[in-house]
Amino acid sequence: MLAVDVDGKGDLSAALGSRYLGFKPHLAQQRVSVIAMDAQQSFQEYLHIYFKVPAITRLTPLKRVFDFIATAVPGPRDMLVVGKIAYEERRREPDGRPVWDLIVVDSAASGHVVSHLSAARSMLTLVRGGVIRSQVEWIDALIRDPERTTAVLCALPEEMPVVEAIELCGRLRSEAGMSIGACFLNRVVTEPVTPAVRRLVDTLVAAEHDETLQKRLGGSPQSIADATRLAQQLYAAGVAEARRLQAKIPAPLVRVPLTAARPGLATARAAADAIAGQAT
Repeated sequence: MLAVDVDGKGDLSAALGSRYLGFKPHLAQQRVSVIAMDAQQSFQEYLHIYFKVPAITRLTPLKRVFDFIATAVPGPRDMLVVGKIAYEERRREPDGRPVWDLIVVDSAASGHVVSHLSAARSMLTLVRGGVIRSQVEWIDALIRDPERTTAVLCALPEEMPVVEAIELCGRLRSEAGMSIGACFLNRVVTEPVTPAVRRLVDTLVAAEHDETLQKRLGGSPQSIADATRLAQQLYAAGVAEARRLQAKIPAPLVRVPLTAARPGLATARAAADAIAGQAT
């Protein structure tokens, strides 16, 4: 599997237990490699693969032409991002098997991901023929094929992230022609506060002036009551926002439990276990 970090900040590598931050695939875990996107390196790789332009080439006429296309015309720089991912999807072993059985992309924020994924469709209006046209058509077909490519949305159980996820779903379908495979609702409190717990907390608060109780608890039980109330509020918010997502997004909703662990491999494994548990 290949994991692609589009923003190139290293968050994805850290989640996979690696500090690697580079453009070449790097093995982060068993059978899981990671790369960080870099538009300039992607551009150099594209020139070398398809036009045999050496990476050390500088002020040649061909290089200036492609620099103009990549910087002055809207869309091509986004194409460098999605084009690199499409190239990795197309790579094959000598025996014809795909190099990667699965490619997972940690995309840019919702304000940029649509421009990345719709770049090929936009480029089709600019490039009328030739090898670039055929490449753009192939990338656009890859993005729009639900058997090969699907988008997975992410949201938090709060009003604004949920609104953004719903809007992004509509834009991806209408502007990029993508299918939506699932929506992850992250950092969800999955268990409600039971009536028995509430009764116990109420009993403790009622007896908060009992010196023996305070001594055994190490302080006032009011903090326990506040934590219980917060947990119930977070649970209720998660339920309400999950219903909104299910009503507006035509894809399965996966709840990822809130965890107190620091971001990293342990958190990634906990999230993976929660997702696997809902899939079975």
